[in-house]
Amino acid sequence: MPRKTFAGLACAVAVGSVVFAAGYFSGPAINEITPATAAENAVTFPPLDQLVHYTTVRRGVTREHMLTNPEALAAIKAGQPVAAGTHMVLVDYQSDVLHRYLVAQKMGVGSSDWAYQWFWPDKSIKADENVAQCYSCHRSREDRQFMFTFTDALSFK
Repeated sequence: MPRKTFAGLACAVAVGSVVFAAGYFSGPAINEITPATAAENAVTFPPLDQLVHYTTVRRGVTREHMLTNPEALAAIKAGQPVAAGTHMVLVDYQSDVLHRYLVAQKMGVGSSDWAYQWFWPDKSIKADENVAQCYSCHRSREDRQFMFTFTDALSFK
């Protein structure tokens, strides 16, 4: 290898190592809790013990329990919109370990008045989640109360 190329490579490796070390040692510890900086919204964490588990979705190592309140299930079966304040919760397990809660909450009386939030297992908000993406994706299900599991809710007994 020519001398210039080796010197340039050695310099790049040295600079890269310094940048990596600076970032590694100045960041939070892996198990350290950092404050949430997610966009504020009014989605609240619901009382899970008051919700009904109406279906489970499985994909590989992912298992998702879908929950909502009995009144929402009754409204869906009656062809009525769910009430403002209704929570739809996806309890996400990865390899049978609780990973997160994804919560949708009906914020008003309009069909599209939904807001979303990601909560960690300790019920704190995931700081860097772009919850606008949730709304964008679920918008394709506006005719089904923004639910991908609408038919499961309809058939729940």
